[in-house]
Amino acid sequence: MTNHYDVIETRKPAEREADLFSRLPGVLRKAMTAPAYAERLKGINPAGIASRTALARLPVLRKSDLPALHRASPPFGGFVSGHPGSFGRLFTSPGPIFEPEPVHADPWRGARALFAAGFRPSDVVLNTFSYHLTPGGFIFDASARALGCAVIPAGPGNTEAQFELIEAYRPVGYSGTPDFLKILLDAAAGAGRDISSIKRALVSGAAFPKSLQEEIKSRGIDAYQAFGTADLGLIAFETP
Repeated sequence: MTNHYDVIETRKPAEREADLFSRLPGVLRKAMTAPAYAERLKGINPAGIASRTALARLPVLRKSDLPALHRASPPFGGFVSGHPGSFGRLFTSPGPIFEPEPVHADPWRGARALFAAGFRPSDVVLNTFSYHLTPGGFIFDASARALGCAVIPAGPGNTEAQFELIEAYRPVGYSGTPDFLKILLDAAAGAGRDISSIKRALVSGAAFPKSLQEEIKSRGIDAYQAFGTADLGLIAFETP
């Protein structure tokens, strides 16, 4: 079984950087079709942004500025060129800030992170991230299905119902916060429920200290962390 999602994961660093910078001008040109980006990037030639030095000269947009910008020009602050009705789902995150979900496959680019954590096509995955208003549940749901997994859209809480689902469907994978995984494990042990089918996990959204990592490992689950944002999807993740 291959340890890499695709060949771009084994590129040399210089090759990777050259490819990213060759595509960056196109990304900037597309971004500039949205009025807020066009205003902030006024006078910048995308074709000239082809090095780290040039990239460092771009203006910085801070996440803390987004709530006010979204209120001034709802819903997306002028940073999205498409009409809300052209997207698949529409979310709000703490702030509040508003984000759309594109309609193409793996819109949050998370299949790669799940693969790195050991998930494989045909795995059954228990997804305990919330599906309510925020994109967390859908990020991991869409990513797992893009990889070819079947997803149990469990959401957080209601451990008794989760035990029923786990014992019936026997998921091999878990996605959710690390603390809720511990809650499930502790509650199952106390209630005599069998959730031993879960062997791997991709966790996010909360601290995963060394002590908890070791405890989860001792209970037969290989767990890795991922970091994502509502506008960029899963952008960093651990591997074995």
